[in-house]
Amino acid sequence: METEQMIIYLTRLETVLDDLGKLLFKAHLKVPLTLDREQSQELLRQNNRFEFRYQQLRNQKTKLLKQLLKLTSGDIYLRQKIGQLNELNQQSQAALVAAPEYNRQRKINRLRQLILNLQGEKIETSIVLCDQVLAYLYETEKTAFIAHYRPNVAPVAVPFLSRDFKMAMMMLNYMDIMFTPVELQRHIRLLVYRYTQESVDNVLIYDARTILPNAEKTGFSAVAYYFTFKQQSMTFISYKGTEGTMDDPRIKSFRQRLDNYVRESYQDWKYNIDAMLIGHTDNDEQLQLARRFTRYVVRHVKKIEATTRIYGLGHSLGGHFVQTLQLLDQPFNAGYTLNAAPVQLKQIKHYRPDLCDDATWQVLFELTKQNTQDKKIEQLLQVKTGLHYAEINNEWFIKDLTRIYFGFPYTFYIGTANYLNARNWTYPFVADIREYLKDDEMQAYSQFWGNLIHYLKRVENRNGTIILASLVTYGLQALQEVYGAIKTPEAKRLFSAYARYLSDAKIFKDTPVAVQENFQRELSRPQTALRVLQGEWPFLSSVNNEMVETVIYFHTIEGARYFKSV
Repeated sequence: METEQMIIYLTRLETVLDDLGKLLFKAHLKVPLTLDREQSQELLRQNNRFEFRYQQLRNQKTKLLKQLLKLTSGDIYLRQKIGQLNELNQQSQAALVAAPEYNRQRKINRLRQLILNLQGEKIETSIVLCDQVLAYLYETEKTAFIAHYRPNVAPVAVPFLSRDFKMAMMMLNYMDIMFTPVELQRHIRLLVYRYTQESVDNVLIYDARTILPNAEKTGFSAVAYYFTFKQQSMTFISYKGTEGTMDDPRIKSFRQRLDNYVRESYQDWKYNIDAMLIGHTDNDEQLQLARRFTRYVVRHVKKIEATTRIYGLGHSLGGHFVQTLQLLDQPFNAGYTLNAAPVQLKQIKHYRPDLCDDATWQVLFELTKQNTQDKKIEQLLQVKTGLHYAEINNEWFIKDLTRIYFGFPYTFYIGTANYLNARNWTYPFVADIREYLKDDEMQAYSQFWGNLIHYLKRVENRNGTIILASLVTYGLQALQEVYGAIKTPEAKRLFSAYARYLSDAKIFKDTPVAVQENFQRELSRPQTALRVLQGEWPFLSSVNNEMVETVIYFHTIEGARYFKSV
């Protein structure tokens, strides 16, 4: 009876947590309303409704946790996990009763505070803890579990057919610090059962950072999961995107957490900018490791079962690897990406010059030089090479920040494209940068970031503090160079165009006209670049933090998964 009750309470709790996640998503949808005075009037009634719903969900969560705590006295593992859930709930409650960050009860401040409160609920962490308890019960009380567990999802014939299953598998890349190897195996069994109502056996896990000694140093991360489902072996290889963390509980020192975060983020962005955006092949260690890891996994799982089906999953940078690897080596029977960064044609030609003849390469480079989302690219590849990529399904939030990448030369995608959005919703972020910058300006913009990577390369093996200091130094030097060049017509045009883009995208609140006037005024004064950087230049001090945070949130799995197809 206790097992039955615990399963019922945990299922209800996960529903409440999912509703909290949806509420956080809906709150972020309202952020653009705060950018317009007339539209912001709509927020008053909506804020009241959101806050009431939040209190309802909090009360339900607290009540369910109290009921669960009463059922965990006889099992150490269950008591520990439910205790952690309760501790997270108490921490969020303590933050609520403390002095709020936004005291003035303006409409925008109420929305900001609601978002902070929802983020304080640690929704994804709590869902993982719930799943760990359910997975434990599935393992230890399997008969009772199957009899009483009723997931709130419609079962599918094959795990890969469930979008939520694929999202859950990719999310593991960002929650891996919460799992022991045994817990991770249990979790895979639970996920498959939840979405198919079928059991799996023989779960094997391959971690790139265990198999490849240089993976952690270069920032590459991927995990493969092998199991047998209804007598068919399956392998899911999930490639992690660009996302460091400061929340690793295993590291007590703040300085060490900061060092790890900076180094991890730098390695990903070094690849993003130098290898994927610009196409340099001397900084593409991550792609080389992705190929090595994928070949290792394929070789090993094929030895276990030659007919195993292999699926590629990837979010953001991970989606880039799925598409690129399929072009280079075709390891996947099928693949799924979410908000994927694009493929870089220079990389493909470097590693697979035999993929096309010289004439086809010339046409491909010409096609991707300007209109990098031209459907002709994929069609030409299929015609000339005989390769078809419909098995790779890509989903993008229609204005995701990775869409900016597609404005740069020689970037494209393969497979099918499905664009996500929210119904009857206006979102001001501009994803197509080519509306603002000409070809030579795009080149200058990418060169700026390429120079940054080249500048930081000399300190990349040092600690995170030194990398941050070098980043600031480069920024100051670049700003001084801008000061010296701003009087040229070319520099003025580039600065004005990019400032207009950032303003139209609502990343900065200042207008392009005001920016140009303020910048020219500052040039007439004997002020240092550092003082300008500290906030005396109005444009830099007008950054729209709410919009920046919202853009990042909609890019992550946590936010993007709630969008629907347009």
